Amino acid sequence: MSKRSNPWLCLIPVAMGVFMCVLDMSVLNVALPVITQEFGASASDVQWLLTAYLITFVVLLTTFGRIGDMVQRNLLYTAGMAIFAFGSYLCATSWNIGVFILFRIFQAIGGAIMMGNSMALITELFPPGQRGMAMGVQSILIASSFALGPVVGGWITTHLSWHWIFYINIPIGLLGITLGLILLPPLGQKVKEPIDVIGLILLAIGLGSFTLGVIKGQDWGWDSEKTLACFIIAISYLIAFAMREITFEHPLLDLRLFKIRNFVVGIVGLFFVSMGLSASIFLLPFFLEGIKGLNAEECGIWLLPLPLINIFTAPLAGRLSDRINPKITMCVGPVMFATGLFLLSKVDVDVTYWELAPIFVVLGSGMGLLMPAAMNVMMSSVPAEKAGMASGTIQTSNSLARAMGVTVGGVLFTGKLNEIIPNFGNRMPNPMELQFLAMFGKPSAYVAVVEAFMESFHHVFLGVEPFIIFSFCVILLFLRGEEHLRRVRRAKAMAIAT
Repeated sequence: MSKRSNPWLCLIPVAMGVFMCVLDMSVLNVALPVITQEFGASASDVQWLLTAYLITFVVLLTTFGRIGDMVQRNLLYTAGMAIFAFGSYLCATSWNIGVFILFRIFQAIGGAIMMGNSMALITELFPPGQRGMAMGVQSILIASSFALGPVVGGWITTHLSWHWIFYINIPIGLLGITLGLILLPPLGQKVKEPIDVIGLILLAIGLGSFTLGVIKGQDWGWDSEKTLACFIIAISYLIAFAMREITFEHPLLDLRLFKIRNFVVGIVGLFFVSMGLSASIFLLPFFLEGIKGLNAEECGIWLLPLPLINIFTAPLAGRLSDRINPKITMCVGPVMFATGLFLLSKVDVDVTYWELAPIFVVLGSGMGLLMPAAMNVMMSSVPAEKAGMASGTIQTSNSLARAMGVTVGGVLFTGKLNEIIPNFGNRMPNPMELQFLAMFGKPSAYVAVVEAFMESFHHVFLGVEPFIIFSFCVILLFLRGEEHLRRVRRAKAMAIAT
C-alpha cells in the first residue's frame, strides 16, 4: 500500500460493502409474508429465496478469497459491489418468484466477492498495531447489520414497499464503487497461479449439499432420505476435495493453513460462539413480536443494545489484541456471552425494556470482545500471500455457523415445544395465532401456548451453553497469545526499518 494512503479512509468503501451485504441477509425476513402474497408463492418457493442465496454465498467465499490473492483485490472488491448493487436492482424488478430466486443467486455472487476479501483487505491496508481496531470496526458492522435488519426491513416494508429493501442498495453501492475506485490503492496480486477448477466443483457440491442439509433437515426430517443424502454427498465430496487439495500443486484451499495453531483455534472458538449468537437472534424476534406483542420496528429498537455495545467493546478488544495477550479478551468474551445466555434463560413474559437491555449489553459485549480479537489473531497468523484464502475460509466458517445456529435453535425449541404440547409440529407460534386465541374466548389455550413458548425459549439458551463453554476451553487451552504479540512486534520493527 502507498505510504500516502490513509488506511482509515480506505476502509470506508470496504465497510460500506460489508454493511450492505450483511444487512441484506437479515433485512429480507420481515418482508417475506408480503412477497409471498404479491407473487402467490408457496412456502417452499419463499424459503428458496433465502436458501439459494446462502448456498451460493457459502460455496463461493473461499473461491473468491483465493482469486483475490491472484488479482488486484481492490478492483475485485469494487466489482463485487457492482454485481451486488445490480443484483439488488434485478431483485427489486422481479416479475415472478422463479426469476426472483435466480436474481438472488446473482446477488449472492457479489456478496461472496466482498465478504471473501474484506478481512484480507483490512490485513493489507492496516499495519500491525492498527489492524486489531480495524477488525473491531468490521465486527461492529456485522453485529449491527444483523440486529438492525428487522427494524430496517419492518420500516421499509410498512412505509414504502418490499422493493425498497433492494433499491436502497443501489445508491449505497454506487457510492461504494466510486469511493473504492478513488480511495483503495492497488492491493493483492501476490501470486500467479491457475484456479483449481476441479477443486472448486468438489467444494461447491460438498459445501452446497451440507448447507442444504443443515437448512432443510428440520423440515424434511433428520432421518429422511433427502437429508441423509445431502450429508452423504457432502462428506464424500469434501473428502474428495481434501484429497485433491493435498495432491494438487496450486490448491484452492491450502490445507496447511490448518496446521497453524492460532488460525485453527480462532476458527473453532468463533464458530461455536457464532452459532450461539445466531440461535439467540433467531429466537428473540419471535419472543418480542409473538409474545410481547411488539411490531417489527419496536422489536428492532429493543434489540439495539446488542449492536450499540459493540461500538465500544469491539474496537477496544481489537486494539488490545495487539497490545496484551489476546487470549485474555478471547476468553472473557465467551464467559460474558454464556452469562448473557444464562440471564436470558431467566426472563419472563413481563420483562421490561430496561430489564432486558442490560442482558443484551452483556451478550453483545461477549461477542464484541471475542470477534475482532479472533479475526486479528487468525489473519496475522497466516502468510500474506494467502490472506484472501484465509479470509474466505473464515467467512465460510462463520456463515455455516450462523446457518447451523438457526437450525440448532429451531431443533431445540420445537423439540421442547412438542414435548409440552404434543403434535404442535415444526413451527413457531406467530402473533396472529396468539391474538386469535386471546380474542376468541380461548384463554386456556393462549396461556398454554405462551407458557410452552417460554419454557422452550429458556431451553434453547441453556441448550447452547455447552457450545460456548467448549469455545472457551479451546481458546484457554490452545491459543498461543504471546506468539501473536511477538509476530506483531516483529512486523512493527520491520515496518520501522523500511
